[in-house]
Amino acid sequence: MEKLLLDRLLGRITPSRFSNIITENFYSEIYQLGKHDVFPGNCHDNAAVNSLSLETTDYQYLLSGSNDSSIKLWDLKQQETIREENEIDANLHLHPTTFDNFDYDNPVSTFVILATIPKRHHHKFGISCIQWWPYDTGMFASSSFDHTVKIWDTNELTPVHTFDLLNKVYDIDISAENALIATANDQPFIRLLDLNSTSSAHTLLGHKGKTLVVKWHPINLNILASGGYDGEVKIWDIRRSQSCLTQLDMLRTNDSSYTTKLSKAHLGPVNGLVWDHLGSLLYTVGNDDKIRVWDMVNVSTPPPINKLINFGPLIRNKHPHTIPLLLNPQGETETQFLLFPSESGDVFIFRTIDGKLVNRLARKGSRNTGRTVSMCNGGPSTAKYFCGTIDGEIISWGPCLDKPDLSELRQQDENNDFDDDEDINERLLKQFQLENKRKQFLESIEK
Repeated sequence: MEKLLLDRLLGRITPSRFSNIITENFYSEIYQLGKHDVFPGNCHDNAAVNSLSLETTDYQYLLSGSNDSSIKLWDLKQQETIREENEIDANLHLHPTTFDNFDYDNPVSTFVILATIPKRHHHKFGISCIQWWPYDTGMFASSSFDHTVKIWDTNELTPVHTFDLLNKVYDIDISAENALIATANDQPFIRLLDLNSTSSAHTLLGHKGKTLVVKWHPINLNILASGGYDGEVKIWDIRRSQSCLTQLDMLRTNDSSYTTKLSKAHLGPVNGLVWDHLGSLLYTVGNDDKIRVWDMVNVSTPPPINKLINFGPLIRNKHPHTIPLLLNPQGETETQFLLFPSESGDVFIFRTIDGKLVNRLARKGSRNTGRTVSMCNGGPSTAKYFCGTIDGEIISWGPCLDKPDLSELRQQDENNDFDDDEDINERLLKQFQLENKRKQFLESIEK
């Protein structure tokens, strides 16, 4: 760490490279936060938190939708003090590794709830998915098991339009540029909702069972991926009359192994999809306990290739419900990470390049049995994540940095030979170097 600080101070590495190295190290040291930057206990009254959405303008406002049909709006930059911590507890429990159940169950401060939409006030059944409208926090969309998709005015917290799909809606994804909302529902087709005409613009036929998940391509606005109960993953071009471009085949592992008879992407329902930021890779997860990575550079002809990356034997995914599959933000680290919530209750962090397990996030506290059913990233270069659980909790995960005591540094400064014109960063660097030399000297004595 001292060498890294010195290289940054001398300009040997760029600020972005410095940030990448620090953030990448965070992912091996992510902990469940307990005292601060957390949500109130049982914040959704034992109802599963099916969906979370954090706006990407300021990374301040978080939406949570639960299985009791309630929706809550949180401010992540305001915290409410719950209890005063005495000096002894504050000094004993500084790092999450020293927290006990009391610290997790009794936080010092929690995020502030700005507004609550009561259960059964607008949606009559559970919320299946909720999303901010991209680039604009004045509007968001929600889907529900009551067969509807609602468009909301954030300022008034009232729905301005309701689409009735006559079937359970499991997932939605918004394409702001096209003003379209793709929906996965209890029927073997995808419905596209047009906000310009406030009607169903298009229907994509092809699945053999209900559809569970949909995701728009991050760059090509007309490409859509969908996963269904039939184990198939289809790629659609909404401009074409024959909209289905291709169907992913798990048996196609190279160019020569292609056959005209397409097979399935998974040996069970496909309930999770995520594109990388360029749209060149697609990650899928199914009820066969497999995560697969697909080379999507050539989308149509020939079909995409299964890259055969093995993510290990720990994956458990047996519920045919939509689950979150997350990649860490673009440019945050040089190595891409994939987050997967297992049915065991843990959240696994894998390296995408080879499927190696980097970290295993195990829930702490007295309420530590509910599995994760929703996730969202807390912002770029933070390595923070928020996870909604099946028992009504929202868990905060993030790194914990050891902050230097500047008061001690100033006291030591009175007795050392630091120049008056040195800034605090230079003094900290010298302090780190002196401490490192002291440790090396003590180690040499012990040997």
